Amino acid sequence: MRFRFGDNLKIFLLASLLTACPVFADTSTNLGFTIHWPLQGVSADTSKSRPLLCGDVTATLVENSPQQNALKIVVRMIRPSDEQQRVFWNKTLAYPQYDGWMTAVRVWDDKQQWLWPNLPYLLRATGLQRIERYGGWDPGKNVDNDFAAVLIRAYGADGAELAATVERPLVSAEWYPGDLAPDAETYPSTVAHIARSDAFIVPLPLALQAQRGTFKIWLIYADFFGSSAPRGWPKEREFDGGILKFFTVTWTKKSPGDYAIEMQEDIPPEPTRFDWKRWHDRPTANDIPDARPVLTFDGDGTPR
Repeated sequence: MRFRFGDNLKIFLLASLLTACPVFADTSTNLGFTIHWPLQGVSADTSKSRPLLCGDVTATLVENSPQQNALKIVVRMIRPSDEQQRVFWNKTLAYPQYDGWMTAVRVWDDKQQWLWPNLPYLLRATGLQRIERYGGWDPGKNVDNDFAAVLIRAYGADGAELAATVERPLVSAEWYPGDLAPDAETYPSTVAHIARSDAFIVPLPLALQAQRGTFKIWLIYADFFGSSAPRGWPKEREFDGGILKFFTVTWTKKSPGDYAIEMQEDIPPEPTRFDWKRWHDRPTANDIPDARPVLTFDGDGTPR
């Protein structure tokens, strides 16, 4: 089994010069990334700016059944957590135009210093508002759009999307603290600087089927607070937000059980084409979001 790894030079430079961003180890197919705010394009020079978040995408070959392989895809977001970064987060995400609301949702210590919010608590879509998750019903906007999500679509060698994900792509807005168990705490009082997505299991074709394909991965946040996407990116909204990052995972089958995997970050060629508001159905402030994850599809192309 052979892997081609993403270029992590930018991550290394930022890690050594600006923040405590990790240098990601190539233990499986792994691609590091950074998120700046306002968002920067893929080719932007970010060597002198401090990232809001670091992260990585991993795609690990697993056995889906005795005769079929699959890729296990996981996205992590990591918040550098030194004191300079805490002050940077506080300043960057202050949004003084929403001062009344910001005062209500932020937590301060006895020295009037803003405390780190639990990162998975900030990103996840499901659970009780202000208890298990940051988001909540906004009576002014009549929406609940405080969450990040991962969406995956599958494509064949000809570039056409597979029927399996046209109508029902793989999608989840669940986030967990670091590498802990899925039921680990995501409460606001728990300090967690790493958020890990659900694990997506995407089957690879059987022996006599296609020998090459691509999985396209969109990472979105559902509220951009009026900020714009980078030049050349899709302008369509993802809920009330947009695309944070876009990745491709291309696989080539060399022989049974032997795959070459190539990952890269790119400019998103199109929006997710996904109805986030319908998926995240929450008609009233008293309802818990009904955002059920779709994590895998069967080998015959049926999502589940």
